[in-house]
Amino acid sequence: MWTRLLVACAFLLALTSCGTDTGGPETIAEIHTQHLDGEPGVDFPSVLATAGDDALVLMLSDDGVLQPHLSRGGAAFSKGEPLSTGIRFAGLGGAVRTAGGSWFSLGSGGMERVDGDDRATYRPIGLRSDDGLAWEEVTVTGFTGPVEFNDLVEIDGAIIAAGSYRTAENPSSGGFRAAVWVSSDGRQFTEVVVPGASAAESYVGHLELADGKLLAAGRVGRDGALWASSDGGRTWAASDDPVVRDAYALSGLEATGRTVVATPAEDAGHLLRSTDGGATWAKVTAPGGGGEGWSPLWSAAGRFMTIGGGNGEAWSRPEVCYADLGQCGRAPDAALFASEDGVDWTRLDTTGLGEVDEVAGTDSGSTLVLAGADGGLSLGTWPAGADLPVGQGPADPHTIELTTPPADGQPEVGVRYHAPFYVHCGMDWFWLGETTWRRTDAGPGLEAGAEATADWPVSGQMIYGYATVQADGLLEYSIDGGEVIATYERASGAPGCM
Repeated sequence: MWTRLLVACAFLLALTSCGTDTGGPETIAEIHTQHLDGEPGVDFPSVLATAGDDALVLMLSDDGVLQPHLSRGGAAFSKGEPLSTGIRFAGLGGAVRTAGGSWFSLGSGGMERVDGDDRATYRPIGLRSDDGLAWEEVTVTGFTGPVEFNDLVEIDGAIIAAGSYRTAENPSSGGFRAAVWVSSDGRQFTEVVVPGASAAESYVGHLELADGKLLAAGRVGRDGALWASSDGGRTWAASDDPVVRDAYALSGLEATGRTVVATPAEDAGHLLRSTDGGATWAKVTAPGGGGEGWSPLWSAAGRFMTIGGGNGEAWSRPEVCYADLGQCGRAPDAALFASEDGVDWTRLDTTGLGEVDEVAGTDSGSTLVLAGADGGLSLGTWPAGADLPVGQGPADPHTIELTTPPADGQPEVGVRYHAPFYVHCGMDWFWLGETTWRRTDAGPGLEAGAEATADWPVSGQMIYGYATVQADGLLEYSIDGGEVIATYERASGAPGCM
Protein backbone atom coordinates (compact mmCIF):
# COMPACT_ATOMS: atom_id res chain seq x y z
CA MET A 1 0.00 0.00 0.00
CA TRP A 2 1.41 3.34 -0.95
CA THR A 3 1.69 5.99 1.77
CA ARG A 4 2.02 9.72 1.32
CA LEU A 5 3.89 12.14 3.48
CA LEU A 6 2.01 15.35 4.09
CA VAL A 7 3.94 18.45 3.18
CA ALA A 8 4.03 21.21 5.81
CA CYS A 9 3.35 24.29 3.77
CA ALA A 10 0.38 26.55 3.38
CA PHE A 11 -2.26 25.74 0.78
CA LEU A 12 -2.95 29.12 -0.84
CA LEU A 13 -4.27 29.88 -4.30
CA ALA A 14 -6.35 32.74 -5.64
CA LEU A 15 -6.83 32.63 -9.41
CA THR A 16 -9.67 34.49 -11.13
CA SER A 17 -10.89 34.73 -14.68
CA CYS A 18 -9.74 37.34 -17.14
CA GLY A 19 -12.29 39.82 -18.46
CA THR A 20 -15.90 39.97 -17.42
CA ASP A 21 -17.08 37.20 -15.11
CA THR A 22 -20.32 35.99 -16.65
CA GLY A 23 -20.52 32.74 -14.70
CA GLY A 24 -20.34 30.86 -18.01
CA PRO A 25 -18.08 27.99 -19.03
CA GLU A 26 -15.05 30.28 -19.48
CA THR A 27 -15.08 31.35 -15.82
CA ILE A 28 -11.91 30.18 -14.08
CA ALA A 29 -12.51 28.69 -10.66
CA GLU A 30 -11.17 30.50 -7.64
CA ILE A 31 -10.17 28.14 -4.90
CA HIS A 32 -11.36 28.91 -1.39
CA THR A 33 -9.21 27.62 1.45
CA GLN A 34 -9.68 26.94 5.12
CA HIS A 35 -7.11 25.89 7.70
CA LEU A 36 -8.03 22.80 9.72
CA ASP A 37 -6.32 22.59 13.11
CA GLY A 38 -4.87 19.31 14.27
CA GLU A 39 -1.90 16.99 14.12
CA PRO A 40 -1.92 14.66 11.10
CA GLY A 41 0.05 11.44 11.27
CA VAL A 42 3.36 11.39 9.44
CA ASP A 43 3.15 8.05 7.63
CA PHE A 44 -0.61 7.66 7.18
CA PRO A 45 -2.81 9.99 5.12
CA SER A 46 -5.71 11.80 6.69
CA VAL A 47 -9.21 10.87 5.58
CA LEU A 48 -11.33 13.06 3.29
CA ALA A 49 -14.83 11.68 2.74
CA THR A 50 -17.96 13.16 1.22
CA ALA A 51 -21.65 12.22 1.40
CA GLY A 52 -24.05 14.35 -0.62
CA ASP A 53 -22.77 17.89 -0.09
CA ASP A 54 -21.34 17.16 3.37
CA ALA A 55 -17.62 16.57 3.83
CA LEU A 56 -15.62 15.00 6.63
CA VAL A 57 -11.91 15.24 7.44
CA LEU A 58 -10.33 12.92 10.00
CA MET A 59 -6.78 13.43 11.23
CA LEU A 60 -5.22 10.71 13.39
CA SER A 61 -1.98 11.78 15.05
CA ASP A 62 0.96 9.47 15.63
CA ASP A 63 -0.04 9.54 19.31
CA GLY A 64 -3.49 8.21 18.44
CA VAL A 65 -5.55 11.39 18.81
CA LEU A 66 -8.46 11.65 16.36
CA GLN A 67 -9.32 15.21 15.28
CA PRO A 68 -12.49 15.53 13.15
CA HIS A 69 -13.71 18.45 11.04
CA LEU A 70 -17.07 18.57 9.26
CA SER A 71 -18.67 20.72 6.57
CA ARG A 72 -22.45 20.60 6.10
CA GLY A 73 -23.94 21.49 2.73
CA GLY A 74 -20.76 23.17 1.50
CA ALA A 75 -20.46 25.51 4.49
CA ALA A 76 -17.20 26.18 6.32
CA PHE A 77 -15.71 23.29 8.26
CA SER A 78 -16.38 23.08 12.00
CA LYS A 79 -13.82 21.60 14.35
CA GLY A 80 -15.03 18.59 16.32
CA GLU A 81 -13.99 17.14 19.65
CA PRO A 82 -10.64 15.33 19.80
CA LEU A 83 -10.74 11.65 20.80
CA SER A 84 -7.74 9.81 22.23
CA THR A 85 -7.63 6.19 21.06
CA GLY A 86 -4.48 5.33 23.01
CA ILE A 87 -2.98 3.62 19.97
CA ARG A 88 0.18 5.07 18.48
CA PHE A 89 1.00 4.93 14.76
CA ALA A 90 -2.44 3.76 13.67
CA GLY A 91 -3.95 4.30 10.22
CA LEU A 92 -7.50 4.77 8.97
CA GLY A 93 -8.77 2.96 5.91
CA GLY A 94 -11.49 5.51 5.13
CA ALA A 95 -14.84 6.78 6.35
CA VAL A 96 -18.45 6.49 5.16
CA ARG A 97 -21.84 7.83 6.12
CA THR A 98 -24.18 4.96 6.89
CA ALA A 99 -27.77 4.53 5.75
CA GLY A 100 -28.86 5.67 9.20
CA GLY A 101 -27.05 8.99 8.83
CA SER A 102 -24.13 8.36 11.20
CA TRP A 103 -20.47 8.38 10.20
CA PHE A 104 -18.23 5.31 10.50
CA SER A 105 -14.47 4.82 10.12
CA LEU A 106 -12.35 1.70 10.31
CA GLY A 107 -8.64 1.57 10.96
CA SER A 108 -5.95 -0.51 12.59
CA GLY A 109 -3.07 0.08 14.97
CA GLY A 110 -0.38 0.48 15.63
CA MET A 111 1.90 0.33 18.65
CA GLU A 112 0.29 -0.72 21.92
CA ARG A 113 1.59 -1.68 25.34
CA VAL A 114 1.30 -5.48 25.70
CA ASP A 115 2.74 -7.24 28.76
CA GLY A 116 5.01 -4.30 29.42
CA ASP A 117 6.36 -4.11 25.85
CA ASP A 118 5.45 -1.91 22.87
CA ARG A 119 4.15 -4.16 20.11
CA ALA A 120 2.64 -3.65 16.68
CA THR A 121 -0.75 -5.30 17.06
CA TYR A 122 -2.60 -4.29 13.87
CA ARG A 123 -5.86 -4.75 15.74
CA PRO A 124 -9.04 -3.33 14.18
CA ILE A 125 -10.30 0.04 15.40
CA GLY A 126 -13.94 1.02 14.88
CA LEU A 127 -14.98 4.68 15.19
CA ARG A 128 -18.48 6.17 14.86
CA SER A 129 -20.23 9.51 15.18
CA ASP A 130 -23.82 10.68 15.01
CA ASP A 131 -22.89 14.15 13.77
CA GLY A 132 -19.30 13.87 12.45
CA LEU A 133 -17.99 16.06 15.26
CA ALA A 134 -18.19 13.92 18.41
CA TRP A 135 -16.71 10.45 17.97
CA GLU A 136 -16.49 7.27 20.01
CA GLU A 137 -14.57 4.04 19.66
CA VAL A 138 -16.75 0.96 19.14
CA THR A 139 -15.97 -2.74 19.26
CA VAL A 140 -15.82 -4.41 15.85
CA THR A 141 -15.70 -8.19 15.45
CA GLY A 142 -15.29 -10.76 12.69
CA PHE A 143 -11.54 -10.33 12.13
CA THR A 144 -9.39 -13.41 12.73
CA GLY A 145 -5.95 -11.83 13.04
CA PRO A 146 -3.83 -8.71 12.66
CA VAL A 147 -5.42 -6.63 9.93
CA GLU A 148 -4.87 -3.58 7.76
CA PHE A 149 -7.62 -1.60 6.00
CA ASN A 150 -7.14 0.27 2.74
CA ASP A 151 -10.64 1.34 1.68
CA LEU A 152 -14.20 1.56 2.89
CA VAL A 153 -17.51 2.03 1.02
CA GLU A 154 -21.23 1.96 1.84
CA ILE A 155 -23.66 0.28 -0.57
CA ASP A 156 -27.37 -0.40 -0.03
CA GLY A 157 -27.09 -0.17 3.74
CA ALA A 158 -23.97 -2.37 4.01
CA ILE A 159 -20.42 -1.34 4.84
CA ILE A 160 -17.72 -3.04 2.78
CA ALA A 161 -14.11 -2.90 3.96
CA ALA A 162 -11.05 -3.92 1.95
CA GLY A 163 -7.47 -4.63 2.92
CA SER A 164 -5.44 -7.60 4.09
CA TYR A 165 -4.52 -9.75 7.02
CA ARG A 166 -0.95 -9.47 8.29
CA THR A 167 0.17 -13.10 8.29
CA ALA A 168 3.77 -12.97 9.55
CA GLU A 169 4.49 -14.01 13.13
CA ASN A 170 5.49 -10.42 13.73
CA PRO A 171 2.76 -8.51 11.84
CA SER A 172 5.00 -5.47 11.40
CA SER A 173 7.25 -7.66 9.21
CA GLY A 174 4.58 -8.06 6.55
CA GLY A 175 2.91 -11.17 5.23
CA PHE A 176 -0.26 -10.13 3.40
CA ARG A 177 -3.45 -11.95 2.46
CA ALA A 178 -6.16 -10.01 0.64
CA ALA A 179 -9.54 -9.81 2.32
CA VAL A 180 -12.92 -8.11 2.03
CA TRP A 181 -15.42 -7.86 4.88
CA VAL A 182 -19.13 -6.93 4.89
CA SER A 183 -21.20 -5.53 7.76
CA SER A 184 -24.82 -4.43 8.07
CA ASP A 185 -24.36 -2.60 11.38
CA GLY A 186 -20.74 -1.40 11.59
CA ARG A 187 -20.11 -3.81 14.47
CA GLN A 188 -20.11 -7.39 13.21
CA PHE A 189 -18.12 -7.97 10.03
CA THR A 190 -18.13 -11.13 7.91
CA GLU A 191 -15.17 -12.04 5.71
CA VAL A 192 -15.99 -12.99 2.13
CA VAL A 193 -13.85 -15.05 -0.23
CA VAL A 194 -11.47 -13.14 -2.52
CA PRO A 195 -10.50 -15.53 -5.37
CA GLY A 196 -6.78 -16.26 -5.48
CA ALA A 197 -5.99 -14.37 -2.30
CA SER A 198 -4.78 -17.38 -0.33
CA ALA A 199 -2.35 -18.57 -3.02
CA ALA A 200 0.26 -15.81 -2.64
CA GLU A 201 1.10 -12.48 -1.06
CA SER A 202 -1.93 -10.34 -1.84
CA TYR A 203 -4.01 -7.36 -0.80
CA VAL A 204 -7.04 -5.30 -1.83
CA GLY A 205 -6.20 -1.63 -2.05
CA HIS A 206 -9.27 0.12 -3.46
CA LEU A 207 -13.01 -0.33 -3.88
CA GLU A 208 -15.04 1.47 -6.54
CA LEU A 209 -18.61 1.32 -7.86
CA ALA A 210 -18.76 1.22 -11.67
CA ASP A 211 -21.68 0.47 -13.97
CA GLY A 212 -23.70 -1.12 -11.15
CA LYS A 213 -20.85 -3.41 -10.02
CA LEU A 214 -18.43 -3.09 -7.14
CA LEU A 215 -14.81 -3.38 -8.22
CA ALA A 216 -11.82 -4.18 -6.02
CA ALA A 217 -8.21 -3.68 -7.10
CA GLY A 218 -4.89 -4.79 -5.69
CA ARG A 219 -2.28 -7.50 -6.15
CA VAL A 220 -1.87 -11.29 -6.03
CA GLY A 221 1.73 -12.49 -6.03
CA ARG A 222 3.52 -10.40 -8.63
CA ASP A 223 0.38 -9.79 -10.72
CA GLY A 224 -2.08 -6.96 -10.72
CA ALA A 225 -5.53 -8.06 -9.60
CA LEU A 226 -9.08 -6.86 -10.17
CA TRP A 227 -12.24 -8.43 -8.77
CA ALA A 228 -15.90 -7.61 -9.48
CA SER A 229 -19.02 -8.13 -7.39
CA SER A 230 -22.64 -7.83 -8.53
CA ASP A 231 -24.17 -8.43 -5.09
CA GLY A 232 -22.73 -5.64 -2.96
CA GLY A 233 -19.41 -7.27 -2.15
CA ARG A 234 -20.69 -10.63 -0.90
CA THR A 235 -19.27 -12.70 -3.75
CA TRP A 236 -16.41 -11.87 -6.12
CA ALA A 237 -15.05 -12.93 -9.50
CA ALA A 238 -11.46 -12.31 -10.56
CA SER A 239 -10.56 -10.62 -13.84
CA ASP A 240 -8.35 -12.57 -16.24
CA ASP A 241 -7.53 -9.54 -18.40
CA PRO A 242 -3.78 -9.72 -19.25
CA VAL A 243 -3.44 -5.93 -19.12
CA VAL A 244 -4.48 -6.04 -15.45
CA ARG A 245 -2.22 -8.99 -14.60
CA ASP A 246 0.82 -7.36 -16.22
CA ALA A 247 0.46 -4.30 -13.99
CA TYR A 248 2.10 -6.04 -10.97
CA ALA A 249 -0.30 -4.12 -8.69
CA LEU A 250 -3.05 -1.52 -9.04
CA SER A 251 -2.39 1.43 -6.78
CA GLY A 252 -5.49 3.48 -7.65
CA LEU A 253 -9.00 2.84 -9.00
CA GLU A 254 -11.72 5.36 -9.90
CA ALA A 255 -14.83 5.37 -12.08
CA THR A 256 -17.05 7.92 -13.78
CA GLY A 257 -20.01 6.14 -15.31
CA ARG A 258 -18.77 3.18 -17.35
CA THR A 259 -15.28 4.63 -17.68
CA VAL A 260 -12.84 3.24 -15.12
CA VAL A 261 -9.21 4.28 -14.67
CA ALA A 262 -6.53 2.49 -12.64
CA THR A 263 -2.93 3.36 -11.85
CA PRO A 264 -0.42 0.50 -12.14
CA ALA A 265 2.22 0.42 -9.43
CA GLU A 266 5.31 -0.28 -11.53
CA ASP A 267 4.53 1.42 -14.85
CA ALA A 268 4.64 5.13 -14.17
CA GLY A 269 4.35 5.97 -17.86
CA HIS A 270 0.89 4.47 -18.29
CA LEU A 271 -2.57 4.25 -16.80
CA LEU A 272 -5.10 1.49 -17.34
CA ARG A 273 -8.50 2.43 -18.75
CA SER A 274 -11.78 0.59 -19.27
CA THR A 275 -14.85 1.90 -21.08
CA ASP A 276 -17.11 -1.05 -20.21
CA GLY A 277 -17.26 -0.85 -16.43
CA GLY A 278 -14.03 -2.75 -15.82
CA ALA A 279 -14.68 -5.77 -18.05
CA THR A 280 -11.81 -5.08 -20.49
CA TRP A 281 -8.76 -2.85 -20.20
CA ALA A 282 -6.17 -1.02 -22.29
CA LYS A 283 -3.06 1.00 -21.51
CA VAL A 284 -3.15 4.77 -22.01
CA THR A 285 -0.38 7.31 -21.52
CA ALA A 286 -0.07 8.75 -18.02
CA PRO A 287 -0.03 12.57 -17.84
CA GLY A 288 3.31 14.27 -17.40
CA GLY A 289 5.15 10.98 -17.84
CA GLY A 290 3.38 9.52 -14.82
CA GLY A 291 4.11 9.76 -11.13
CA GLU A 292 6.87 8.20 -9.07
CA GLY A 293 5.17 4.80 -8.98
CA TRP A 294 2.18 4.02 -6.74
CA SER A 295 0.46 7.06 -8.22
CA PRO A 296 -2.66 8.29 -6.44
CA LEU A 297 -5.92 8.55 -8.33
CA TRP A 298 -9.12 10.41 -7.45
CA SER A 299 -12.41 11.42 -9.03
CA ALA A 300 -14.42 14.56 -8.40
CA ALA A 301 -17.07 16.54 -10.29
CA GLY A 302 -17.02 14.13 -13.22
CA ARG A 303 -13.23 14.33 -13.58
CA PHE A 304 -10.39 11.95 -12.89
CA MET A 305 -7.40 13.45 -11.09
CA THR A 306 -3.86 12.21 -10.52
CA ILE A 307 -0.35 13.38 -9.83
CA GLY A 308 1.94 13.38 -12.87
CA GLY A 309 5.43 14.56 -13.68
CA GLY A 310 8.50 14.62 -11.48
CA ASN A 311 9.35 11.15 -12.78
CA GLY A 312 12.73 11.16 -14.48
CA GLU A 313 12.47 7.45 -15.24
CA ALA A 314 9.35 7.91 -17.34
CA TRP A 315 11.03 10.70 -19.28
CA SER A 316 14.09 8.49 -19.90
CA ARG A 317 12.19 5.76 -21.74
CA PRO A 318 13.61 4.96 -25.20
CA GLU A 319 10.48 6.16 -27.02
CA VAL A 320 10.92 9.55 -25.32
CA CYS A 321 14.67 9.92 -25.83
CA TYR A 322 14.61 8.78 -29.45
CA ALA A 323 11.79 11.23 -30.18
CA ASP A 324 13.69 14.24 -28.81
CA LEU A 325 17.00 13.97 -27.00
CA GLY A 326 16.39 17.41 -25.52
CA GLN A 327 13.52 16.06 -23.37
CA CYS A 328 15.38 12.89 -22.37
CA GLY A 329 15.46 12.60 -18.57
CA ARG A 330 14.04 16.11 -18.09
CA ALA A 331 10.74 15.51 -16.39
CA PRO A 332 8.71 18.57 -15.38
CA ASP A 333 7.87 19.07 -11.73
CA ALA A 334 5.07 16.94 -10.32
CA ALA A 335 1.64 18.52 -10.68
CA LEU A 336 -2.06 17.78 -10.33
CA PHE A 337 -3.72 16.71 -13.60
CA ALA A 338 -7.42 16.41 -14.46
CA SER A 339 -9.25 14.51 -17.20
CA GLU A 340 -12.87 13.89 -18.14
CA ASP A 341 -12.16 10.68 -20.06
CA GLY A 342 -8.90 9.28 -18.62
CA VAL A 343 -7.10 9.89 -21.94
CA ASP A 344 -6.69 13.64 -22.43
CA TRP A 345 -5.24 15.30 -19.33
CA THR A 346 -4.87 18.94 -18.36
CA ARG A 347 -2.12 20.14 -16.09
CA LEU A 348 -3.66 22.34 -13.37
CA ASP A 349 -2.09 25.51 -12.07
CA THR A 350 -1.16 24.68 -8.49
CA THR A 351 1.10 27.67 -7.85
CA GLY A 352 1.50 28.08 -4.11
CA LEU A 353 0.17 24.62 -3.28
CA GLY A 354 1.90 22.01 -1.21
CA GLU A 355 1.75 18.34 -2.07
CA VAL A 356 -1.86 17.29 -2.63
CA ASP A 357 -2.84 14.47 -0.29
CA GLU A 358 -6.50 13.78 -1.10
CA VAL A 359 -9.17 14.92 -3.56
CA ALA A 360 -12.93 14.34 -3.34
CA GLY A 361 -16.11 15.71 -4.87
CA THR A 362 -19.56 16.62 -3.61
CA ASP A 363 -22.88 15.81 -5.27
CA SER A 364 -23.34 19.45 -6.30
CA GLY A 365 -20.05 19.41 -8.23
CA SER A 366 -17.54 21.06 -5.88
CA THR A 367 -14.00 19.69 -5.78
CA LEU A 368 -12.26 19.44 -2.41
CA VAL A 369 -8.47 19.27 -2.20
CA LEU A 370 -6.65 18.37 1.01
CA ALA A 371 -3.01 19.32 1.54
CA GLY A 372 -0.52 19.75 4.36
CA ALA A 373 -0.18 22.93 6.39
CA ASP A 374 1.63 24.03 9.54
CA GLY A 375 -0.40 23.01 12.57
CA GLY A 376 -2.86 20.86 10.68
CA LEU A 377 -4.19 20.66 7.12
CA SER A 378 -5.55 23.02 4.52
CA LEU A 379 -8.78 22.26 2.71
CA GLY A 380 -9.28 23.97 -0.62
CA THR A 381 -12.56 24.04 -2.53
CA TRP A 382 -13.01 24.59 -6.25
CA PRO A 383 -16.69 25.51 -6.69
CA ALA A 384 -18.95 23.76 -9.15
CA GLY A 385 -19.65 25.11 -12.63
CA ALA A 386 -16.32 26.76 -13.42
CA ASP A 387 -13.23 25.63 -15.32
CA LEU A 388 -10.19 24.75 -13.26
CA PRO A 389 -7.05 26.89 -13.73
CA VAL A 390 -4.75 25.46 -16.39
CA GLY A 391 -1.04 25.20 -15.63
CA GLN A 392 1.96 25.63 -17.87
CA GLY A 393 4.12 22.77 -19.06
CA PRO A 394 3.70 19.64 -21.19
CA ALA A 395 1.13 17.08 -20.18
CA ASP A 396 3.03 14.24 -21.84
CA PRO A 397 6.49 13.71 -23.32
CA HIS A 398 6.68 13.44 -27.08
CA THR A 399 7.23 9.83 -28.15
CA ILE A 400 7.79 7.82 -31.32
CA GLU A 401 7.19 4.18 -32.17
CA LEU A 402 10.31 2.00 -32.13
CA THR A 403 11.24 -1.45 -33.39
CA THR A 404 12.26 -3.47 -30.35
CA PRO A 405 14.93 -6.21 -30.65
CA PRO A 406 13.64 -9.72 -29.93
CA ALA A 407 14.22 -10.89 -26.37
CA ASP A 408 16.02 -14.06 -27.54
CA GLY A 409 18.76 -12.02 -29.20
CA GLN A 410 18.03 -13.43 -32.67
CA PRO A 411 17.37 -10.32 -34.78
CA GLU A 412 16.07 -10.49 -38.33
CA VAL A 413 18.56 -9.63 -41.05
CA GLY A 414 18.12 -6.11 -42.40
CA VAL A 415 15.77 -4.86 -39.65
CA ARG A 416 16.89 -1.64 -37.94
CA TYR A 417 16.21 -2.01 -34.22
CA HIS A 418 16.38 0.76 -31.67
CA ALA A 419 19.26 -0.17 -29.33
CA PRO A 420 20.36 2.26 -26.60
CA PHE A 421 24.07 1.66 -25.99
CA TYR A 422 25.36 2.16 -22.44
CA VAL A 423 29.00 3.21 -22.90
CA HIS A 424 30.16 3.49 -19.29
CA CYS A 425 32.86 0.89 -20.09
CA GLY A 426 33.46 1.87 -23.67
CA MET A 427 32.28 0.53 -27.00
CA ASP A 428 34.33 -2.67 -27.42
CA TRP A 429 31.39 -4.90 -26.47
CA PHE A 430 27.72 -4.61 -27.37
CA TRP A 431 24.66 -6.47 -26.07
CA LEU A 432 21.58 -7.17 -28.20
CA GLY A 433 19.05 -9.21 -26.28
CA GLU A 434 20.93 -12.13 -24.73
CA THR A 435 23.71 -12.09 -27.36
CA THR A 436 27.09 -10.39 -26.99
CA TRP A 437 28.97 -8.81 -29.86
CA ARG A 438 32.60 -7.67 -30.15
CA ARG A 439 33.70 -4.64 -32.12
CA THR A 440 35.46 -5.26 -35.44
CA ASP A 441 36.36 -1.76 -36.66
CA ALA A 442 38.93 0.71 -35.38
CA GLY A 443 36.72 3.78 -35.47
CA PRO A 444 36.31 6.37 -32.70
CA GLY A 445 34.77 5.30 -29.42
CA LEU A 446 33.12 6.76 -26.37
CA GLU A 447 33.27 5.91 -22.69
CA ALA A 448 32.28 7.48 -19.37
CA GLY A 449 33.72 10.95 -18.98
CA ALA A 450 34.85 11.20 -22.61
CA GLU A 451 33.39 13.34 -25.37
CA ALA A 452 32.07 11.89 -28.59
CA THR A 453 34.40 12.40 -31.53
CA ALA A 454 31.36 12.88 -33.77
CA ASP A 455 27.96 14.47 -33.34
CA TRP A 456 26.33 11.46 -31.72
CA PRO A 457 22.99 11.42 -29.83
CA VAL A 458 24.33 10.88 -26.29
CA SER A 459 22.62 11.46 -22.95
CA GLY A 460 23.63 10.07 -19.56
CA GLN A 461 26.33 7.73 -20.91
CA MET A 462 23.80 6.32 -23.38
CA ILE A 463 24.04 6.49 -27.17
CA TYR A 464 20.57 6.42 -28.71
CA GLY A 465 21.40 4.54 -31.88
CA TYR A 466 20.22 1.57 -33.96
CA ALA A 467 21.43 -1.98 -34.54
CA THR A 468 21.08 -3.73 -37.92
CA VAL A 469 22.38 -7.22 -38.68
CA GLN A 470 23.59 -7.60 -42.26
CA ALA A 471 23.42 -10.69 -44.46
CA ASP A 472 27.08 -11.53 -43.71
CA GLY A 473 26.34 -11.65 -39.97
CA LEU A 474 28.00 -8.33 -39.18
CA LEU A 475 26.09 -5.94 -36.90
CA GLU A 476 26.16 -2.27 -37.85
CA TYR A 477 25.50 0.29 -35.13
CA SER A 478 24.21 3.54 -36.61
CA ILE A 479 22.68 6.84 -35.56
CA ASP A 480 19.98 9.07 -37.03
CA GLY A 481 20.64 9.72 -40.70
CA GLY A 482 22.07 6.24 -41.19
CA GLU A 483 25.74 6.97 -40.29
CA VAL A 484 27.41 3.73 -39.13
CA ILE A 485 29.64 4.48 -36.14
CA ALA A 486 30.73 0.93 -35.24
CA THR A 487 30.53 -2.68 -36.46
CA TYR A 488 30.35 -5.88 -34.42
CA GLU A 489 30.47 -9.66 -34.76
CA ARG A 490 29.02 -12.30 -32.44
CA ALA A 491 31.48 -13.26 -29.73
CA SER A 492 31.49 -14.75 -26.24
CA GLY A 493 33.61 -13.85 -23.24
CA ALA A 494 32.35 -10.30 -22.68
CA PRO A 495 33.92 -8.88 -19.51
CA GLY A 496 31.87 -7.42 -16.69
CA CYS A 497 31.46 -3.67 -16.37
CA MET A 498 31.77 -1.93 -13.00
